[in-house]
Amino acid sequence: MKMAIHLIFFILAGIPAFAVQSGDILPSFKIQNQFEEPAELNAETKWIIFSSDMKAAKILTEYLNENAKNFDLSKTLIISDISKMPALVSKMFAIPKMKKYNFKLALDKEGDVTKAWPRQEGTILVIKVDQLKVESTENLTTAETVSSFFKEKFK
Repeated sequence: MKMAIHLIFFILAGIPAFAVQSGDILPSFKIQNQFEEPAELNAETKWIIFSSDMKAAKILTEYLNENAKNFDLSKTLIISDISKMPALVSKMFAIPKMKKYNFKLALDKEGDVTKAWPRQEGTILVIKVDQLKVESTENLTTAETVSSFFKEKFK
């Protein structure tokens, strides 16, 4: 029995805790957006809006394509993990389509930058930061919650 408990503990200890919590300091980074321009998480960033799957990305994209012009997103990093997408598909189809978006989207093509961030299918993770320090997190799962978030936080 003790051996089983030790084995379970050993296995669980090897599983990374995917969490971003209030008080955490996020490392700054630079990647590219869909236009191959630099996209950066730095001390001036106030909001991170992260989608890790197609369902979440679709909800966010549909809203921002219609409404991005109504908000000042200059201190907001909108980022998507596209590492699961085959490179040929992203290069030939997805990224050219993304170039038609009405907002800039940072692309984590390798999945390295966002690997420790929490992921839940169909969920957009919003992280409020100040000087790279996490102040709060919020999960958005519907078009309505996305709309409410932007109308409330980006007045």
